[in-house]
Amino acid sequence: MTTSSQSKHHAYIMGYFRSGPGQTHKTEQLHYAYSRDGKHWYELNGNKPVWSATIGDGILRDPFIGQGPDGRWHLVFTMRPQGHSIGYAVSDDLIHWTGETALPLMRDIPDTVNSWAPEFSYDPATSEFLVYWASSTGKDLSNSKHYCARTRDWLAFSKTELFFDPGFQTIDASLAEHGGSYYMAVKDESHVYEPLKRPQPPMNFLAVAERLEGPYKRLPGIQTPDYTEGPAFLWIDAEQKWLLIYDYWAYGKFGAMESEDMLRWSAELDESRVRFPYRARHASVFPVSEERLRRLLDRYALLAHYRTATYAPVRVAARETDGFMHDAFTLRSVTMRIHPNSEISGTQVLYDEGDERNGLALRIRGGRLEAAVCSDGNRLTVTADAGLLEPSRWHDIALTYEDGTLTLYAHGRARAQGIAPYALVGSHSGEGGYGGRFGADAFGDRSGRDAFDGAIRDVRVYSVPLREKDLALAAQS
Repeated sequence: MTTSSQSKHHAYIMGYFRSGPGQTHKTEQLHYAYSRDGKHWYELNGNKPVWSATIGDGILRDPFIGQGPDGRWHLVFTMRPQGHSIGYAVSDDLIHWTGETALPLMRDIPDTVNSWAPEFSYDPATSEFLVYWASSTGKDLSNSKHYCARTRDWLAFSKTELFFDPGFQTIDASLAEHGGSYYMAVKDESHVYEPLKRPQPPMNFLAVAERLEGPYKRLPGIQTPDYTEGPAFLWIDAEQKWLLIYDYWAYGKFGAMESEDMLRWSAELDESRVRFPYRARHASVFPVSEERLRRLLDRYALLAHYRTATYAPVRVAARETDGFMHDAFTLRSVTMRIHPNSEISGTQVLYDEGDERNGLALRIRGGRLEAAVCSDGNRLTVTADAGLLEPSRWHDIALTYEDGTLTLYAHGRARAQGIAPYALVGSHSGEGGYGGRFGADAFGDRSGRDAFDGAIRDVRVYSVPLREKDLALAAQS
């Protein structure tokens, strides 16, 4: 459960599984993305699973992750085969998951067909976790209601009880606390099985209660757009607003609304204001500390780290067809520390990936930092102001590329930015490295090494576009 009274956070993680429109192209395991604002999410680990379930049929859908009072992270999920159990695992670091087991929470309820989309909330009044999920009983999936059970240790559970039944089908409930009240976002599923009786297409509505365990009463006039499900609340402390994120599962996309008080919600945010991972489904979103985010970025976004100080061009990539300096990309960051030896003049190449058709490059020219990106021969160059670099001292510099936006940083601050008319930088087979040029570069130059006159260390290449706070974390580690 999310609460607006949580300690301040400016970093967020999304857990999700993947599928295409209408449950095609499925990758039913745990994936991660991260965000600084809750609206722009960048896939970690190349949008590949970070953890795979092994219980049952090895299927993990609808992951929900929350942190207990002891600091440990708990994961519950929909497993297969369908029946009376939900999946569970625990982690100390969001990287290593242990204790994987099936929790048979519906085993005492006759004719249970399924146990879907489990979530939980910690109740400080009782020092218990309230676990809730949707199950249908009878012959098929047309009788879905929400059930719950309590636990202190995830080993022993209270008797399963009915949690929420508004008189029609519901699945995908998610809870949040705001101003002393408890809010539930939940999907009205009844149209799927009773289209004539319930003409309203599937969507999420809101309900409110004075206590965590309810009873919950529907709030009139508040709902997400038609054909949505999988709602998740996220409090954004920097804006003092709630986000409600939801899944257009049949269309293969996400949407979001925002509110300051849980009662007055915006229209769906325009697609230009949000970014979600490709084929993400039924997300769980939650805040993390800066240190936790740094560890996750190092584990799932850091493609390479060259720590040692060097004083001559370093070749990282040969003439090859694949590898992190050859593959196509839409997201990228390069960070480094440089120490010019003497007067900064002429052209000195700091980073060279790809060539004049598809590539990324960073250099000093005439005492100014410059960055370039090329896609199919179309070049974007950005140049920082003069006076940022001094000889005989260390400087932190970086460039980031995000779906067409190229940004140049020095000393942790953005110094220049440009937007290209493309997002994808195509694959590139040439040599590459740092401290000099290796063949043709993204600036279109190919004559000589133009080596950097000085030392370079802590060169890092990431698969995500870092923000200023992320660059500060990298510089400290």
